[in-house]
Amino acid sequence: MISTRWIGTFLLGALALGCGKSGEEENPNTAANYQQGQPGPGGQAPPPGQQQPGAQPGPAGYPAASAQPAPGPGGQPGAPPAAGAQPAAGQPMAPLGAIMANPAGLQGIIAGALSGGAAAVGALSGGELGMMEAGIKMQAGIQAKGMTAEGQLMSAKLQQGAHAEGHFTMQPGVCYTIIGFGLPGVFDYQINLITDPPMPPQVLAQSAVGGVNPVVGANEACIRNPFPLPMSVKVDMNLLRGTGMVGAQVYKK
Repeated sequence: MISTRWIGTFLLGALALGCGKSGEEENPNTAANYQQGQPGPGGQAPPPGQQQPGAQPGPAGYPAASAQPAPGPGGQPGAPPAAGAQPAAGQPMAPLGAIMANPAGLQGIIAGALSGGAAAVGALSGGELGMMEAGIKMQAGIQAKGMTAEGQLMSAKLQQGAHAEGHFTMQPGVCYTIIGFGLPGVFDYQINLITDPPMPPQVLAQSAVGGVNPVVGANEACIRNPFPLPMSVKVDMNLLRGTGMVGAQVYKK
């Protein structure tokens, strides 16, 4: 009787022990059954982009490439235009000589020059030619020392307020002076140097007003092409007061 009870008690204890081990092996709430980023026992998964508490950070990611300004002509982002570079389309260039008029006056000069006719080249003859050449050469000896004439004499017969234009090409490394002269009947004559297309219209230099012998870029103040390539420009002859024949001659050195 005693042995039977002892055997029964032993069997019940062994059965209980076996059930306890089975429960431990099948319990899913052990640390071994959790992967990084999944909630632990009684915990919640961290929000996306955050690490599980106690986890080691992984390798840092590479930051997204930030936008950089487009390289300028100098080759570096945001660099100013290189020296001697032509301005972008629609952008004004620096004046090449003295500017006498205010902005409103410059716009009026440009409008008049665009509506003016072409100056005659080498068309003067006889007495008119002699007077014009003599007046210009006399001024050249004073205002264009050491220079030689470039191209032919430009001339036009104008009414008061009218414009006439001639053209020449400024070469790199050359210095230019423009000398004008007005025949009898002319009382106030001005010369304006203006850009040629494809550059936007702009007055680059002017002579003083109040006389009949205008000069642009006298002697050491001569005007230079700032670019490494030839640049075509317009010589605008504007008769401010009077009526008569005006002329202009380009000199260089």
